[in-house]
Amino acid sequence: MNIHAIGQNMLFGKLGHFLIILSFATSLAACIAYFFATINRNDTAKSFPWISFGRKLFILHAVAVFGMMACLLIIIHGHFFEYKYVWEHTSKSLPVYYQFSAMWSGQEGSTLLWMFWHGVLGCVLIFKARDWESPVLSIVALAQVLLGSMLLGIYLFGYKFGSSPFALMRDTMDIPVFKMNPDWVPEDGTGLNPSLQNYWMVIHPPTLFLGFAACTIPAAYAISSLWVKDFTGWVKPVLPWSLFALMILGTGILMGGAWAYEALSFGGFWAWDPVENASLVPWLILAAGIHTLMAYKHTGYSLHATYLFLIGAFLMVLYSSFLTKSGILGDASVHSFTDLGMSGQLVVIILAFLIPAIYLFIDRTLKKQIPAKHEEEQLSSREFWLFIGSLVFIFASVHIIVLTSFPVINKIFNAKLAPPSDIKSHYNNVQIWMATLVALGSAITQFFKYKKSDYLKVSKQLLIVFAVSVVLSIAVIIPFKLYRLDYVLLIFCGLFSVLANAQYVIQVLNGKWKIAGGSVSHIGFAIMLIGILISQGRQEVLSINKFGIDYGKGFSEKEIAENVLLYENEPANMGKYRVTYLGDSFAVQNIYFNVRYEELDKKGNVRNTFILHPNILMNSKMGNNPVPSTRKTLGSDLYTHITSAPLKEDGTPVDSMVQDTYTVSVGDTIPASRCMVVFEGINPDAEIKGFQKQPKDIAIGARMKFISIDTTYTIEPVYLVREVVATSVPARVEKNNVSFSVIKILPEENKMQILVEQKLNKFIIMKAIKFPFINVLWLGCFVMVFGILLSLLRRKKENVLV
Repeated sequence: MNIHAIGQNMLFGKLGHFLIILSFATSLAACIAYFFATINRNDTAKSFPWISFGRKLFILHAVAVFGMMACLLIIIHGHFFEYKYVWEHTSKSLPVYYQFSAMWSGQEGSTLLWMFWHGVLGCVLIFKARDWESPVLSIVALAQVLLGSMLLGIYLFGYKFGSSPFALMRDTMDIPVFKMNPDWVPEDGTGLNPSLQNYWMVIHPPTLFLGFAACTIPAAYAISSLWVKDFTGWVKPVLPWSLFALMILGTGILMGGAWAYEALSFGGFWAWDPVENASLVPWLILAAGIHTLMAYKHTGYSLHATYLFLIGAFLMVLYSSFLTKSGILGDASVHSFTDLGMSGQLVVIILAFLIPAIYLFIDRTLKKQIPAKHEEEQLSSREFWLFIGSLVFIFASVHIIVLTSFPVINKIFNAKLAPPSDIKSHYNNVQIWMATLVALGSAITQFFKYKKSDYLKVSKQLLIVFAVSVVLSIAVIIPFKLYRLDYVLLIFCGLFSVLANAQYVIQVLNGKWKIAGGSVSHIGFAIMLIGILISQGRQEVLSINKFGIDYGKGFSEKEIAENVLLYENEPANMGKYRVTYLGDSFAVQNIYFNVRYEELDKKGNVRNTFILHPNILMNSKMGNNPVPSTRKTLGSDLYTHITSAPLKEDGTPVDSMVQDTYTVSVGDTIPASRCMVVFEGINPDAEIKGFQKQPKDIAIGARMKFISIDTTYTIEPVYLVREVVATSVPARVEKNNVSFSVIKILPEENKMQILVEQKLNKFIIMKAIKFPFINVLWLGCFVMVFGILLSLLRRKKENVLV
């Protein structure tokens, strides 16, 4: 071990600790300053000094948070393993660009990233919020106070508040080495989780946490509106922020799906993992809030619902943080963190916003201060269907979050709720109906006018598009065999939405795409749904285990059926491909397996050849991580990953002779390398090829049927006794590198002992999946995000003109 003077690497850790205290103190002071500015907002002489003071404090707070990020990056880049966070999440072999991933791979780093974006957005609000600066910034500052408390790492009244990323190992880990040598520093770190060593994890978490931070702003406006009793002035400024949050959070979620598709080995982009669900639910609720906000902006309806939805989206962000950071999902999600003993603190953070928001909403409602129209919306009005669509989003959210919260419910009520056995199918079977309703609503709603519309006119406008959608649906359903009722309806509603929204832009908006953000996002959402259904509903597993080879106890029946065994340089047919495992190569921590695909035509001629390189990222401390390789074409993706490969502890492939002894009777089967043999009987007078028997020799043969993938024939190992010396003459099959020898005869039991010697050649167990038209999914994602961006730019421009 290396012994270092701890003091030489203490500078940035001490600076980081100081900045944590500074950021906490300044955010608390800024929150108080903005609070007093808000309660005196009607008196400029009293409020302005508080606003000026709050601005300075918040900017200083933001600078402190930026400094904390810089300090953390420096100690990570410097490999200062005396810091527990650095030791837990990095190693000397970690590539430089993944050091950014290491910054936010732990609880402390992700909280700091969240605070960073709050700091950025808060500084923007200082210059853009105008009359809403003091109430909105007081809430954003409060969020920073509570998040900052998660990084303090101090004990108060026997309770630990937060966990600091700058904590030293010797101060946080009670291990014997520190008693012998307090200045001991590990030579290397544990390393970054292999699944996080992907370029998506450099950009996905910052985008996702920017989305989480952005969700704070609409909620802050909503709470501020209730607080200061201004129920109309907040609508214009909150709309661009809501669209920004929806766009960024959606982009972050989609990036997570892309990471899962490229880096994880479950063969897809969404697994309904609890942490995935916890990020999706705020997006759904926020989308509902934006739709009711639009209804209120134009008609005065749905203001109560808008408050609930925008505040609820933020509360669900906090709840998702609780689910992720409390450790309560440790057994249910691969994405959750371990419990650092801060579950109570996380609950307090949620209650700190939940209780005031509920109080203000109920108080203003009971006092009938929140404007509300008492007449019911017309069934033929756009606002009515916007509200119905929002309820669909909410129902989908409730379904997802209730199932996701089973571990929480079990913990609180000591219950034993269990999700359905096939949780993915359950989610899919319910949410597909929600998606169908949303697609249908997005196709029709825009053709309705606010307040009242003519049903007959709307029907006439959509008649041709409806008919074309039916024809196109048939053209999609039949080739892809999507005959399930829910599949049929989703395909139709998706196509109907695409065509109807395009018609709306062309006919109603006169082709002005710059003001058609809502229609463009609806088109993108519908395209995305079609892509999801086709790519997932008609995905094809190519790696069928045709010979029923049992891969062992570590494989489920489904995994055995959907994985193929490939020996080095031995081609195997797989669908329309001839696939050959060509060998492997090493690069740093990765072992790459070279798999050649030869696409064959109907006559067996090679039309196209390409090589994929699925790999295994080696990590002796956290376990090896298979990384898929995908062949991307316009029409489909061919996804390949290594399920298993014989590797030694150092990661090199196994290639050695093994011996096994079997005691068999007539009819028994002996498994061997790429073959099996059936013991058919005993030959009491066996011949030995190339050997001259003596009159007194006893030659007993074991007649066996040798069965391999491409051939079947008879072999016969012989047990030879000459005088008193016994000799075993093996039957060897060179092609399979295996030999069979009779080593003992058990006449009383009518059995023989057979020795099987075989060389285990290099092999892989591999899975290959074809995802048809998955690019339709990615196209839909891009179009949807672009549509939200168009809406954002339009609303921002409208606010400037006001």
